Amino acid sequence: MPRTEPLSSRQRQLMFVMAQVNKQWRRTLDKVLAPLGLTQALWLPLVHLERSEGTMRQKDLAQALALDSSSLVRLIDGLQAQGWVERLDDADRRVKRLQLTTAGLAQVEQVQSIVSDVRREVMQELAPELLDAMLEALATMQEKMADLETGASPCFTPGR
Repeated sequence: MPRTEPLSSRQRQLMFVMAQVNKQWRRTLDKVLAPLGLTQALWLPLVHLERSEGTMRQKDLAQALALDSSSLVRLIDGLQAQGWVERLDDADRRVKRLQLTTAGLAQVEQVQSIVSDVRREVMQELAPELLDAMLEALATMQEKMADLETGASPCFTPGR
């Protein structure tokens, strides 16, 4: 097994800052979307449904949101009560499909417009070259983390 080198202070700082930026981004979005009556728990499933062209298997949405089925059922009940999502009848009763309603799609469009404005404001001073370098670095990190999750990395031993 290869010897692991200790993380440099810059590497540790980068991981810490990434986690903080992620939390701050979510808090910011919750704040700017609050006037629409939305929190991340409500707008994120709507966005996932819209990205899947408006319809999605309940199981796939649960996986995308990292929720167990009972938590997702309660969430869907709330979205359905708002009139944003409907459950579709399927010939295969084991498959539960969800669909955005017209009101749900309108809500997603509002969310996307607001999020685009916030994203533009946050990133306006980042040069394209810096964005490219950041994207490349994050893609590399994401690939390495996927290897760790699947056990493909030779240096990872669960529980050590």
